Amino acid sequence: MKKIGCSILIGLVTIISLNAQEIGSDVEKEGSIPKNNIKVYPIYALSGIIGIGYERVIAPKTSINFIVLQQFAEPNFDNNVFERNYDLFFETDIRRYLSKRKKAPEGWFVSAGVFTEYNYDRLKNSDNNQTTDVERLWVGGSGKIGHQWIFKKALKGLSTEVAGGIAYRTIIEGISDSNSQSGFDTIIDVTVGYSW
Repeated sequence: MKKIGCSILIGLVTIISLNAQEIGSDVEKEGSIPKNNIKVYPIYALSGIIGIGYERVIAPKTSINFIVLQQFAEPNFDNNVFERNYDLFFETDIRRYLSKRKKAPEGWFVSAGVFTEYNYDRLKNSDNNQTTDVERLWVGGSGKIGHQWIFKKALKGLSTEVAGGIAYRTIIEGISDSNSQSGFDTIIDVTVGYSW
């Protein structure tokens, strides 16, 4: 877990430092409107999920957004059962910014996207030493509405976002049980990032 966190931090610092020289020329050319935004998900981090996102402006009111989330956990709800979970989530969506006075990536937005999710669970019963492996692969779509702020003065480059919406997912491979049925879920995203 620490290695993954260090790798993400090193990647973030590398991206920021590689683009530091371009920031001055981009600001002069485009009137300080950022085209790139890298984000982390602090609410997910509280529950052990490592998440990173990247948004790229492709038109004055449109951007494309990528999200990768990863979780590795060893919950212990039952003393006789050892459990290990691994989850990997990838989403891409197109955002349309709605504000008349602001350009992407600032202001209110709506988005539509597709995602895939992989789950791996290993359950080991210490009473009979039986091990069960369960793998699931999901696909789905999502729709969100939210608002993104980009600070230009005191905290230059800092961005924050709040979004909510709904997602539908269906299992395409693996074991389906009462805990893994196709259906709708709600989404709440809070991000903190850096724009350039």
